[in-house]
Amino acid sequence: MYDPVILISTGRIPGARSVQRQQSELYGQCLAAAGGLGVLYSSGDPNAAAARCDGLLLSGGGDLHPSRLGSAAAENQCRSVDPVRDAEEAALFEAFYRRGKPIFGICRGMQAINIFMGGSLRTHIEGHSDCCHTLRFPIPSAMPLRTARAVNSYHHQAVDRVASSLCAAACAPDGVIEAIFHPRVPILGVQWHPERMVPPFCEDVSGENHTPLFSWLCEHC
Repeated sequence: MYDPVILISTGRIPGARSVQRQQSELYGQCLAAAGGLGVLYSSGDPNAAAARCDGLLLSGGGDLHPSRLGSAAAENQCRSVDPVRDAEEAALFEAFYRRGKPIFGICRGMQAINIFMGGSLRTHIEGHSDCCHTLRFPIPSAMPLRTARAVNSYHHQAVDRVASSLCAAACAPDGVIEAIFHPRVPILGVQWHPERMVPPFCEDVSGENHTPLFSWLCEHC
């Protein structure tokens, strides 16, 4: 049986002799549990990557550069920015989007999707860093989000204005947007880290299993 190949975006960190690429192994483990094969992006032609891979996972990480946020963001509110990564992910998103291939964004990845499609972000919020909370669903959804009752939270920025082609699918109790999706093409983003809620690999929230989100990505390939 063919395992869909999912390209996972990576973080960049300075090295003694070259820039290093870094990513949590949890992404690959969760994709494997859902029937996929995760591969890490380490540079190269985004169009070639989109032609050869079946889906794209925009991973978590630092903030997008203020120049991309679609608001009058103060630079001192943005943390661990990397304009090179921003440009790479924008090009990867465009390449996969043009081909109609599925795109799944996690935390930073969800924020990036919203920005790339014309939305904006809140540059700083309180109460969402290193905690857990429940979800509420403002609209009916047949998507795998309904399997989530409680989620982890590791962010300080959040979606503000949702891009016109996207819809908000879940919110935190305080109204912060926690999930977005495209109603016609396979694009989904979640603000939490589902890779940290897939037993037996990681269990930030007891009793939660977010494998269906990774299954959604693999099944749409």
